[in-house]
Amino acid sequence: MRSNYTHLILLDLVIYETHRTGYNPVKNVQDFWHNYPLSTIQGYIVAFQLCTSDKENLNGNSQLSEFSVELLRTLIGYLMIHTHQMDLGKVSISIEVNKEEIATSKAISDFFRRVSPSNTNS
Repeated sequence: MRSNYTHLILLDLVIYETHRTGYNPVKNVQDFWHNYPLSTIQGYIVAFQLCTSDKENLNGNSQLSEFSVELLRTLIGYLMIHTHQMDLGKVSISIEVNKEEIATSKAISDFFRRVSPSNTNS
């Protein structure tokens, strides 16, 4: 497989791992915040934009910038909810939009579990 597609597979695997037995989202969140303080997150987001900036893709860069700002804003929001010990139950998130994607990723994950003789997903 071409190495320039490896990062895409890794991103897919992050979605599929949510269907593994023993998946622990709390550990993932704790590990993330342990490894990436806000200044590092901001630096990476800026670097992502610089790496993708080219004159032919101005619209894509605008969308990336908008997404990056919203992602950083969301991460900071979750951090502030946690540090101020606010009730996360008050955060209303529509899961309807993602139900189909979650179901699709589960079907793909289940398929690979069935066909992989060296299954490490269970």
